[in-house]
Amino acid sequence: MRRIVFILLIVAVIAVIGLYTFLEFRVNEIVFVNDRMETWAQGKEMVVRRLYNSDVDIDAFFEKVEQSLVIAEFTEDEIYAAALNSGNPEFQPVFYFSTYSPDADVNVFDVSSRVVQEYAPNQTNFNFKAANLYIEIMTDGPMISDVELRAENPAEKIPGTPIISDDKRQMAIDLNNVSSYSFTLTGTGRVTFQYTYDVVTGNLFSSMSLEEQLLIVHANISEWQDGEFKVEYINEPFSSLEEFLY
Repeated sequence: MRRIVFILLIVAVIAVIGLYTFLEFRVNEIVFVNDRMETWAQGKEMVVRRLYNSDVDIDAFFEKVEQSLVIAEFTEDEIYAAALNSGNPEFQPVFYFSTYSPDADVNVFDVSSRVVQEYAPNQTNFNFKAANLYIEIMTDGPMISDVELRAENPAEKIPGTPIISDDKRQMAIDLNNVSSYSFTLTGTGRVTFQYTYDVVTGNLFSSMSLEEQLLIVHANISEWQDGEFKVEYINEPFSSLEEFLY
């Protein structure tokens, strides 16, 4: 009798482990479907919400969007709504940007950015997350200084220090365990933010879902005639390094 009970216990344990392993590794395939931009504070602050869905007929989705654009000029909200309806929302990394000038008499700007994960409408679980997140920042003239990184988890060390070129017009940062960063920009012109990252599953045994994702945002900083500065944010239409290179 004891032997039978022991065998049944072993079978039950194996079944539980098997079910847990199956659930851990059962992950939907996702694809990028849409970037949604929004600005406020007279255009000085901007956000890009990047949506990834599962169960998407991607060809049919883009054909529908292209046909809609021929008929009428759709808004960002309408395209985003079409993207949401094209499949099941699974992952939405969100990129915030902010540019301010503490002194209107000089061309010195406080620039900051952060990356967070937010729920998309009708999304119920965080099954994915960003990994290997890096940022490269390049300018066509303005100089970078006074870089500050803020840790996502204060109990852990920030992986490294920003690397700034000798002419102070290029910078690279490892953003793993970095919740946000800021820097001072001296001069007007174009600033390019180039984020690269992978998408991995959010379970205990993380596995790669998408590699070499890419977000490129330009901030064109110029002055008004009355001395007030203006920022124009431009989001490039690339979602991966493969799209950008080919």
